[in-house]
Amino acid sequence: MLIETTAHLAAACATWRQAPAVFIDTEFVGEGRYYPRLGTVQVGTADPASAALIDAVKVSDLTPLGELLTDRAVTKVFHAAGQDLRILYRLFDAPIAPLFDTQVAARLVSREEQISFDNLVERLTGQRPAEGHGFTDWLRRPLSPGQIAYALDDVRLLAPVYDALQADLTARGRLDWAAEEFAPLEDPPRHLPVDPREQYLRIRGLDRLNGQALAALRELAAWREETARREDLPVPRLARDEVLLELARRPRHSPRELREVRGLTPPQADRWGSALLAAAQRGWEGEPLPRIRRAAVDPALDPTVDFLTLCLRALAEELSLAAGLLANRDDLQTLAHQGADAAIALLRGWRRQAVGERLLATLAGDATARIRPGTRQVELRWHA
Repeated sequence: MLIETTAHLAAACATWRQAPAVFIDTEFVGEGRYYPRLGTVQVGTADPASAALIDAVKVSDLTPLGELLTDRAVTKVFHAAGQDLRILYRLFDAPIAPLFDTQVAARLVSREEQISFDNLVERLTGQRPAEGHGFTDWLRRPLSPGQIAYALDDVRLLAPVYDALQADLTARGRLDWAAEEFAPLEDPPRHLPVDPREQYLRIRGLDRLNGQALAALRELAAWREETARREDLPVPRLARDEVLLELARRPRHSPRELREVRGLTPPQADRWGSALLAAAQRGWEGEPLPRIRRAAVDPALDPTVDFLTLCLRALAEELSLAAGLLANRDDLQTLAHQGADAAIALLRGWRRQAVGERLLATLAGDATARIRPGTRQVELRWHA
């Protein structure tokens, strides 16, 4: 089914809202823009015949879809929902909840860090989604029958994947784990644009700057983000991170000097050179910023972190989970230094219950590890 009018959309949404869960996917074009532009939204229920493709280019008013997505009586099922949610939240300015993300759920019942939708469908259903339109321009019209079939295939196959994951989570007693993982996805601030004046904190190498140079980097990064957002351009098109770092380290005073900056193209210098110079100058004339120092790591605790890593991997194997889902080495370094006071996900919610308490016991000296003869696998023992 193809939906090209608001009236048709309203009728379909009224039907979908009677279902306990709807399955959703989007197709969009992000290349060459700051904001990805929505091309289509696919929606369906457990009945494969209910699946429809909403033409977001032709439908002028998507309000009925927003009412469906914000209806808390209906579970919205996605796979790898992050990008979809950012686009939809920007359209409707409201939390989309409750959610079920099949990629997140799959991580809670397998050892895989990330799994593609195609591989997950094949593993759980034995089917393989249609191929051939992954790099389609979803803004071009008319859509071909092949494009429509490809897009609808995803929501039709989401239903059996959802059922299989629900059953697996229930059997393992991990439905609460899944709900805890889904909760942040339903939090509107997560999908809001980042404050332009905090963008400099994402630039690698900023810890080598201090004072006026760091202030200049903040101004440059804020200008780049605001300009990209206003002109709907990809951020790197204005200037790469390396260029901003160089301008922050060594101030330039004329367009001619800008042309000597490696990585800044002549068209970039011509179009945005004056604005770049002005942004850097604001930083150099404003209040200096204190140096951002990375947390010191005591090399003497490296063996402790290694042992915690061994224990984490053994516990993850025992739970049939990917170790990376539980914690990374930075988390374990923080744990080794700060113990129970560490502000890390490992010591919150289901992670603490599943492995965090045992790693705290390890830090307290209550754990030993040995290689089990025959299997050559690591065996952990707690003495408390």
